[in-house]
Amino acid sequence: MQEFFQNQILPKVMWFVNTKAIRAIKDGLVYSMPLIIVGAVYLLLFQLPVESLANAVTASGLVPYLAHGYTSTFQITGLIAALGVAYQWAKNEGLEPISAGIISIAVFLILIPDYVIVDAEAGTTVAGLDKTWLAGQGMIGALIAGLLTGLIYSWFIKKDIRIKMPDGVPDGVAAAFTGLIPAAVMITGATVIYGICDAIAGVTPIELIYKWLQTPLQGFGDSLAGVIVFETLIPFLWWFGVHGATVVGSVSSTIATTNNLENADIFQKLVDSGMSRSEAIAALPANGGHIFTDAFVNCFQAITGSGITMGLVIFMVFFAKSQQMKQVGKLGLGSGIFNINEPILFGTPIVMNPQLFVPFVAAPVIGNALAYILTSIGFIPYTMGVTVPWTTPPILSGFLCIGWQGALMQLIELVISFFLYLPFARAVDNELYANEQAGEQA
Repeated sequence: MQEFFQNQILPKVMWFVNTKAIRAIKDGLVYSMPLIIVGAVYLLLFQLPVESLANAVTASGLVPYLAHGYTSTFQITGLIAALGVAYQWAKNEGLEPISAGIISIAVFLILIPDYVIVDAEAGTTVAGLDKTWLAGQGMIGALIAGLLTGLIYSWFIKKDIRIKMPDGVPDGVAAAFTGLIPAAVMITGATVIYGICDAIAGVTPIELIYKWLQTPLQGFGDSLAGVIVFETLIPFLWWFGVHGATVVGSVSSTIATTNNLENADIFQKLVDSGMSRSEAIAALPANGGHIFTDAFVNCFQAITGSGITMGLVIFMVFFAKSQQMKQVGKLGLGSGIFNINEPILFGTPIVMNPQLFVPFVAAPVIGNALAYILTSIGFIPYTMGVTVPWTTPPILSGFLCIGWQGALMQLIELVISFFLYLPFARAVDNELYANEQAGEQA
């Protein structure tokens, strides 16, 4: 099995992960993470899970300002993704990247819908951009715009199809003229595509991408089957020593981020319509909300690290007889609280250890499947856009993102993890203990 995976499967997986497109998406999306985290804090502050505190914030008059901070961060993440992906593509090619990022913004904005409001009585016309398409609903379109911009921009520069400025011209001015020809070509091309879609189908290119590509992708990621596939692949790859979260996350994180942004947008619209926080969360399923989001991943997938190894750590620290397991458990306890478990993966070891393969894969699959089912039947509320850094300790992260139901589900996952690891860990411990005793006697 090891030989087959390393010689047949792993090279194909690593080829996919290291393609220019996946590298650009993976690294480019990182630029939007500060906005997502900060925006989530603003959202949490004016929609606190404790009713008395939420009422106090409302009474203070701060809600409009907090909401403005939220919409100015969360609802432009697609725009930042378009910039970041094109920027990373050009940077990875060894080219000056900022021009590619700026051109990508323009291309993306050309492809999204705008709106015009005409007030006949007042004789005024107001035009603007629909922020809905600057975040969740436009995310896949933003990634496509970023990838195509990065690819085309890099082709022009490598082929030396550009305006060259004489020596002595400031670098900033020279860079602006360098990107002039590819900018003209791509912006013109985007405008032509927009015109064709509008004339033939009456919709914008981003709306077509959303309907034919983004919606099916979100549908798969938002299904129980999708969750099980992701949760199986991550520890499976880790068992062979490959960073499963990075490999699988290059695909799943795009879906989870997009779903999270859409949930936040739906939630905000429901609140703006007059619903209370609890009413808006309860209405998310009926209004297109998603289960598989960034918050769902951080709360249920990544707790204590891939494979939910805290159950194993608890056994090692408090119940193991062998000194090896006790010492490794103590080393992994502190980092495991913050969802970092490399000391356990390589110190126990779990990697390439057939005795621990079953619980390592089963714990996250069973835990996340249960969390999905409990969310689908309404016991666990849908996440409403609040997310926390992945290093936030379990129980706390569940409460902040979801409420007491999230914290309780995380506790259930940890209990499941302990009992799944118990018989397998005990067998390893007995073997190690016997070896230690034999060594002492010798």
